[in-house]
Amino acid sequence: SGEATSLAHRAYMSLRDIFNRIRNVGVTPRPLIPHYAVIDSSDNTLVAIGTYSPALFFLNESMMDTEYVPGIPSADVLSVKMSGLRAYPEWSWDRRGRTFKKTNPDIITDDMRDRAVLAAKKVEAVGRVIYWINRLRAKTNTGLLFQAAIYTEKERQALGLKEADFDERRAAAPYVVEYADATGISLREAAEEILLQARLDHEQLAKTEKLRLALFRKIRAAKTPEEVGEIVDTFRNEGTV
Repeated sequence: SGEATSLAHRAYMSLRDIFNRIRNVGVTPRPLIPHYAVIDSSDNTLVAIGTYSPALFFLNESMMDTEYVPGIPSADVLSVKMSGLRAYPEWSWDRRGRTFKKTNPDIITDDMRDRAVLAAKKVEAVGRVIYWINRLRAKTNTGLLFQAAIYTEKERQALGLKEADFDERRAAAPYVVEYADATGISLREAAEEILLQARLDHEQLAKTEKLRLALFRKIRAAKTPEEVGEIVDTFRNEGTV
């Protein structure tokens, strides 16, 4: 009877193993999403954490006595993020183990908690600003590799050709010649069109860069979460800085 029970148990375990293997066929584990953090460089306590590195990098550059920590596996930060923004200083970065550990509660202050909340608001605001600026610059982005370098060289050739009074013998301009041949227009017209488009692109980029600098400067200088929110809302609703 004992032997029969043992055989039945082994058969059950084998069937369960087969079932689990069939169920998991084609199922691949989800890749871990890397996180990025900003920590206080004096005591390693957490200031901010997230998945959008440009915003965290900006925060690190705009705050005193902080350090940027890249490439933290998401499995290590679940407990940290679930604890809430004001609890971030309760976690400290272990440099050797590259993980978070609990902070000595005696060193945690309300100012540290307030800074974490302000930092999170700034990270969110910078992320939005970057999204808005990218949308405004979309017309100048072709999405093709090295196309920007080609446009730069095409502009240089067109300018050189114009300065040489459109004499190909004095100014090598293969890109301009190709453009003229492809569109069926004269060399002069091709050069003028290329220079016009380049000027429009430069003007658009200059406008967005002025806007980016103004928004980043205001966000960097903001002292409270409410002030950061007001900056974002004003630009979103009125288009002004």
